[in-house]
Amino acid sequence: MSIDTPERILAAADAEVEEADAELQGLEQRVIADDADVTPEQIEKARSRRYFAGLRRQAAGKRAETERQRLAEEARRATLAEVQRLLDAAPKTAVYEKLAAAQQAVTELRDAIDAYNTAGQAAWETFARTKAVPTTPYDPTTGAQPRPGLGWGYIHGARALWLDGRNIIAIHSTELVKRVVEEG
Repeated sequence: MSIDTPERILAAADAEVEEADAELQGLEQRVIADDADVTPEQIEKARSRRYFAGLRRQAAGKRAETERQRLAEEARRATLAEVQRLLDAAPKTAVYEKLAAAQQAVTELRDAIDAYNTAGQAAWETFARTKAVPTTPYDPTTGAQPRPGLGWGYIHGARALWLDGRNIIAIHSTELVKRVVEEG
């Protein structure tokens, strides 16, 4: 694992180029200022160092880009690992298992409601067939059977089965399931 960042790699190479530039410019200025102590070999050596520093800067640019790509890949892998860890902590399969259980429970609830409603209709039909118990008139002012206990009759022409003042002939499964889901 590299300890140099792409920025440090480039900064070191840029500093080497700047140092070589400064050395060459300094020698050139001395020659222009008529300094006889500067030799052609010194100028050539400084130019060679500057050229070499430029090549090293290009190499540093490639190293820096390679390091950027390595760091980006490392960050990508770390992010993917963290995302996978988060998803594994609450797996989708658990949701689907609970969903299947909820669907089964709703199916069982609907079956129980259907059985209840069938029993309610059968009870009403038993009252109507035997006529052993007279119908209980519906009181629109209270909306309920006037006396406690079990009875039967009609509400606005629809069948009604009364228990302690409430119509119990049917449970509406869609509304009940919706309420269970909303409140659950």
